[in-house]
Amino acid sequence: MCASHAVWEGAGDHWVSGSALAISALAGAGLLAARDTAGLYPWNDDDRDALRLTTVVLLVLCLAVYAVLLVAKAVRPRLSYDERRWATVFPLGMTAAATLSVATAVGVPWLRGPGRALEWVAVWLLVAAGAVADAVRTARAEAAEGR
Repeated sequence: MCASHAVWEGAGDHWVSGSALAISALAGAGLLAARDTAGLYPWNDDDRDALRLTTVVLLVLCLAVYAVLLVAKAVRPRLSYDERRWATVFPLGMTAAATLSVATAVGVPWLRGPGRALEWVAVWLLVAAGAVADAVRTARAEAAEGR
């Protein structure tokens, strides 16, 4: 399956690319935050600038992948159950965590608002909507069978 086909038709596992970017940005934020802890930061200021830039670029890429996948999810929702669906929810939460961590690590407080909004999208809009849709389908199927 090609990448664009996976975005529009996939069962959810194509979201793993977003998770990888989010986890990498989160790791970069953690390394930047380690500088504030005495004796734990092994690099000089030049390395810190490169790490900061890399962390920000990873977050921007992560947010771009998130936007593409979220648009695909909105345009073509796939609410049926699939064991790979966890891969849809996990990157949403990881992107929120990465955004909040990078906001603190690079000193960009306005990123906290989008990070909190991403938490709400991950938790309430997708997970709850999917659970409700599955419950409605199950109830309809049971009603049709006369249970």
